[in-house]
Amino acid sequence: MKKYLFLLVLSLNTLLISHISAQEQKPFNVEISNDEYKIYIKMNLYDKDIIAPDNEALGKVDGYFGSTQSTNKWLITSSKIVNKKTAEIEVINDYGSEDFTAVIKLNDDGTYSYQKKNGSTLKFAVNSKWQKIPGNLTFTKKEQ
Repeated sequence: MKKYLFLLVLSLNTLLISHISAQEQKPFNVEISNDEYKIYIKMNLYDKDIIAPDNEALGKVDGYFGSTQSTNKWLITSSKIVNKKTAEIEVINDYGSEDFTAVIKLNDDGTYSYQKKNGSTLKFAVNSKWQKIPGNLTFTKKEQ
């Protein structure tokens, strides 16, 4: 009986470790935020199955940028995972009038670096003014 109990506990530990390991191997299925600019990115660049709030008619996308101060969204319409820690994204605003490309990298400390490559400036309507977002930012993983 003790052997079976030991094997059961060992099996559960193995399943837990493999589940945690599988999550770590998908760094681009995450929600990350930048507190300074009060913006966030929700993305799943693997399954490409994100529905952006208030943009449901557009269907599933790779992800989106949002602001806690604005209802505007910038949609990740296309993405390419370059390697385990780097992805390239194409983004368009919710009006379809502006777009840009960027790179998102997972850093060794668990933060994410965002670097705009070319195109329009990421911006959100905040208090009837445009809040322009810098082309290089650091994001942290949101705790669930």
